Amino acid sequence: MLVIDDDPILTQIMQMLFEATLDLTCRSSGEEGVQAVRETLPEIVLLDIEMAGMDGYEVCRRIRELDLPSQPYIIFVSAHSDPVKRLAAYSVGGEDFVGKPLQPEELVRKVGQALSYRREIHELRTQAQGAMSVAMSAMTDSSALGICLQFFRKLFQISDPEQLMKTTLDTLAEFGLSATVQLRVDGAARTLNSAQLDDHMESLLLRDLSADQQHIVSYGSRTAFNYGPVSLLIQNMPVDDEERYGKLKDYLALMGEGAAERAEAMARDRAGDRLTQARSVLGGLLQNHQAGMAEARMLQEVALSRLGGMAKEFGLSPAQTSALLDAAGEALGGLCQLQGRQEAGLSLLRATLGT
Repeated sequence: MLVIDDDPILTQIMQMLFEATLDLTCRSSGEEGVQAVRETLPEIVLLDIEMAGMDGYEVCRRIRELDLPSQPYIIFVSAHSDPVKRLAAYSVGGEDFVGKPLQPEELVRKVGQALSYRREIHELRTQAQGAMSVAMSAMTDSSALGICLQFFRKLFQISDPEQLMKTTLDTLAEFGLSATVQLRVDGAARTLNSAQLDDHMESLLLRDLSADQQHIVSYGSRTAFNYGPVSLLIQNMPVDDEERYGKLKDYLALMGEGAAERAEAMARDRAGDRLTQARSVLGGLLQNHQAGMAEARMLQEVALSRLGGMAKEFGLSPAQTSALLDAAGEALGGLCQLQGRQEAGLSLLRATLGT
């Protein structure tokens, strides 16, 4: 692993974290870092953005331009965490982002994930690049329109968020595009990319971009589309073909709007199901309460009758008996009034829910 950072304290932290388990090389400038990549062929590069001379963006660009047997997995380490900086880091070839001040556990975890998945992801990207090139060269306006129409037909059959994300990614793959889809429903964000992974950096990036409320945000070959609860991040827009690029943006904007409409419709359906369930439960409670009140009134009559008989057995005078029955009747009447108010509250709630 290669660390490129001009902060000696941060470099010492990296050494403490990884020197015992990884073959670690450290460089303090961008120029030295690019040369070290060429010479040592690291699997992972931890790269700072702000450095004297060549900054991290330029270092990453130059690394990606190198003719290497295998490109390294680049993780940007920087205090710059606003959406534009994150998108810029991603655009020049970065694959993950860790903010400062460092959280050692997060960094160790991300480096471990990169080591585990790097080769597999690299092979998938290599294979996909050839397929995407063929697909883009063969695409015509009629076939693109047919892909969009088929996508909208499928939307009517989709019933859950996971299916919506996968269908969208499958359709984008027909265009030869590598993409990430984020769906924000029920207070949670779900993210899935073309490699069927939930990439943490992509998830944060799309969430930040959606908060800016811009429908389309472009940076180089990366373009993000934001419509309501749905965001798409396209990683390989054909920027060298202006005509195709413009048409694709139109198609993808339509897809984004369609996916957002379907997501909102599913959310309304789920809310309606919950409301129906609440109405059913409330109706049952009201029926039980009414039955309980009828039984309580019957028991009240029985209790007053028995109380009158007991008064005679104890030899109470008519006046005493009358006073006792009045007091008992008043107490039981108060209980019935309380139950009546509860029933009125349940009836009002039921009417509010539209039952």
